[in-house]
Amino acid sequence: MAAILLLWGSPALAQEFGGRLESGSLWQGAVRLTASVEIPPGVTLEIAPGTEVRVESPDHRILVRGRLRIKGTTEAPVVFSTPAQWQGIEFMEPDGRSHIDFARFEGGAVFVSGFAAHLDVRGTEFRAAATAVKLVRDCVLRVEESLFSGGETGIRMQMKSSAEIIDSRFEKHGVSAIVSSHGSRGSITGCVFSSNEQAVGLQGKFPGHIRNNRFRDNRVGIFCNQSRNTPEISGNRFENNKNALVNLSFSYPIVQRNSFLANGTAMRNDQFGSAGVFHNLFAQNGTAVHNNRKSNPELERNIFRHNELALFCDYSSYPRVKDNNFIDNEMAVKLGIYQSADFEGREGSRGFVMQQAQQRRSRNPLLDQAPDAFSDRVDVSGNWWGDRTSVMEEVGAGGNLAFFHDRHDQPKVRYEGWGEEEFTLDRVVFAPWLEAPVADAGPEVKQ
Repeated sequence: MAAILLLWGSPALAQEFGGRLESGSLWQGAVRLTASVEIPPGVTLEIAPGTEVRVESPDHRILVRGRLRIKGTTEAPVVFSTPAQWQGIEFMEPDGRSHIDFARFEGGAVFVSGFAAHLDVRGTEFRAAATAVKLVRDCVLRVEESLFSGGETGIRMQMKSSAEIIDSRFEKHGVSAIVSSHGSRGSITGCVFSSNEQAVGLQGKFPGHIRNNRFRDNRVGIFCNQSRNTPEISGNRFENNKNALVNLSFSYPIVQRNSFLANGTAMRNDQFGSAGVFHNLFAQNGTAVHNNRKSNPELERNIFRHNELALFCDYSSYPRVKDNNFIDNEMAVKLGIYQSADFEGREGSRGFVMQQAQQRRSRNPLLDQAPDAFSDRVDVSGNWWGDRTSVMEEVGAGGNLAFFHDRHDQPKVRYEGWGEEEFTLDRVVFAPWLEAPVADAGPEVKQ
């Protein structure tokens, strides 16, 4: 059915559209979608500033194979009035690049989805969607100065899609503000993420960077799972998140010049998660860096100040910790009860890890990189300890210090399933220490 113009010129009456557009079209004023609309190849639909598009049914979508240009302005946005579960605007291998400028969407299943599409979005609000923007495959997206609020997911990138996300806000998502998987990539710069269940979730490698954003009041700020040496995470401010940054299962991104302030756990490395952590500030967190299950991050030239616990290690985690400033942390280093090279040497966990992976039919080749040699010492020598340096000098290199928890405090441990057999906990080695603070530690910006 071709597009039909019924009446125009009265606020009470509106243009009605449904079917295939046979030629270029301009929508303006009040528009009703009485059926799905298809924009075929070679055809452009333009929607003028101030237009209201009222969608009659959830399955009345706009299918774009040509071009769509939504041209709202700050003063006169284009408003989509849609029923719950609206299927939205679908770009299917469209012509060239489409634009959505200063539009307003609220309450749909998916507002925008794309397959092999190029799309620019600017100044647009997406509210209360199951998924606001879904890049199914091979899409290129640029989002600037837009708002994603409520619902489940803001932007989902799949199958080698890429997105450049700039100066936008993401708030109150029940699943994740941004999710990337299946070889997608991109950059996230200058955005604010607040009160999300998860702000950014990366499943697999994410070549690109996450820079100069603010993460506050999220349950998880950034979640990396098998992201290898990606992304670069730099210049961000993480504040009052339950878990600010999680590096799981062979994720070892570069984390530099960030500020982690008043988070429950600032950084959690787990299951061979071993980030490179350089020139960051960790202040007033519950735990600054939590290492679990053979996670060995590099921590260099960071400032750890006024944290309840600066560094936690368990399940055979041996970070490299050099040239950091540790200042007035309630507990500096704590070893969990499974931090035991004695257990690894006598019983070993590698076999169990491989066996469990085999039972789960895991084909992750990275498991072959799992470490199989362990020291009985967590080495934190070569760091500055502030006013506590004088206490170290008093007790000497082998002394027992209240702000280190190791085998001095818990010499032997037992494990469920291992009967009465006892294993020796590892020790914290803190000597030699630095006699002066590291001058260039921290993010080198005013806090």
